[in-house]
Amino acid sequence: MVDTLDGEGTAMWNPGQQLERHRRHGRTTQAPGRPRGREARWRPLAVGAAGAALLLAAAACSSGGGGSSGSKNVITFGNWAAAESNTAPGIAAMIKKFEALHPGITVKSEPISYTDIDHQLVLEAKSGNTPDVAELQGQYTHDVAETGTLQPLNSYETSSWQSSIIPNELSAGTINGQKVAIPWTTGPFGLWYNKTVMKAAGLKPVPPTTWTQLLADCKVIHAKEPKVIDFGTDSTSREYGLDQNWPIMKNFGGVPFTGKTATADTAAMRSYLTFMHTIDKDGYTPEGQKGGYFRQPAASNQVAFTVDGPYVKGVVQATNHMSDSKFYSTWGVAKLPTATAGQQSVTTPSGHQLVMFKNASNKSAAWQFMNFLVTNQDAVLNYTIKYEGSVPPLAHPVGAVASALDNPISQSFIKNIIPTEITPGWGPYYSSVYLDVMAAIQQAMTTSAPVASIASGLQSKLQTDLGG
Repeated sequence: MVDTLDGEGTAMWNPGQQLERHRRHGRTTQAPGRPRGREARWRPLAVGAAGAALLLAAAACSSGGGGSSGSKNVITFGNWAAAESNTAPGIAAMIKKFEALHPGITVKSEPISYTDIDHQLVLEAKSGNTPDVAELQGQYTHDVAETGTLQPLNSYETSSWQSSIIPNELSAGTINGQKVAIPWTTGPFGLWYNKTVMKAAGLKPVPPTTWTQLLADCKVIHAKEPKVIDFGTDSTSREYGLDQNWPIMKNFGGVPFTGKTATADTAAMRSYLTFMHTIDKDGYTPEGQKGGYFRQPAASNQVAFTVDGPYVKGVVQATNHMSDSKFYSTWGVAKLPTATAGQQSVTTPSGHQLVMFKNASNKSAAWQFMNFLVTNQDAVLNYTIKYEGSVPPLAHPVGAVASALDNPISQSFIKNIIPTEITPGWGPYYSSVYLDVMAAIQQAMTTSAPVASIASGLQSKLQTDLGG
């Protein structure tokens, strides 16, 4: 099993459609006028799991978040793990395990879709109706933190607990000087490469270390296997799309903005936009696809390179039932390429975090549940690794967990990729301008507009929308 991460799923892939998408140019896929920020992500909740979550949340707020049922403490847990079919059985099993270990605590899971959880929790925070604990990710954590309703966790994070967590992952939970989130799963972006495809094209099965070399490899592979997707990356108008492109930009030496300052019209950003134009113009990637789109064709050796977290392995093996040994001989993962040889590569996280709200009725019980999901061996083995397909945020895994991580893919993430993590431009402005950036990327990919003009236009747009 493997988590769909952000509701991407693994829709069936059609190589004919993919080739047709390669050749569509002279048009733009910029999003039409639409509200920005949180409003751009909001859509009415469907009746069902998400609707039930609202009812549960309303019931919970009558007792101030969590409450008690008889002699039991009740923890409400807002999460998308229970809303996605791939992970719902796993999180349900972990809740039962926790309750068995803590008979005085009951956990009420509130399923909320990944698409809706940010907006819903912000609304609930403003009305005082939050759950006790919630699952968040990336900019979502910052959006909810802005409401001032997240419980600082400094007093719960003992020095021994902190030393048990990978430092990069631990520091990601600090916002405005306060520890408000802990890492649940770890999923930085790496460059996946298919050794079988590379060998068939006459290339050495080693990952390219520069973007120039990646383009050269794509050119060779494309000539030999024109139906193969040479390079997969997210180019959708979503915050997650910018999350995945941020480290690519950074490895070209630039970012579109820093705080309230627009930095889009630079040589480094123009180089990045030129790269994105090339991979689409030369037919190396289908534009407008989610990052998860490339996992399913990867199972049939129809992808040469793709930028993704650890999730590829689970999807590929669930699709083609490949053995571990066969997978490791077929696939590898490495640090993202850079603009020049010898440059320090960086990446950004896509893992999930846990937060506690200030109105939790029993904060001690809430912390016990959070700590269980992050550090308990059974939870790590049978949820984080098995269902999420992720690396746990443990600095010093031991026993069965260490054994489960003793493989080339996990070790590459642990030793090579996780240490290169940086935080993208998450904060009060990210939600307001991600559409600007992704629209410019799509324009560079799908039109013949000069890159210099696109970069200049993005700079002007960001200056206006950032108010800097």
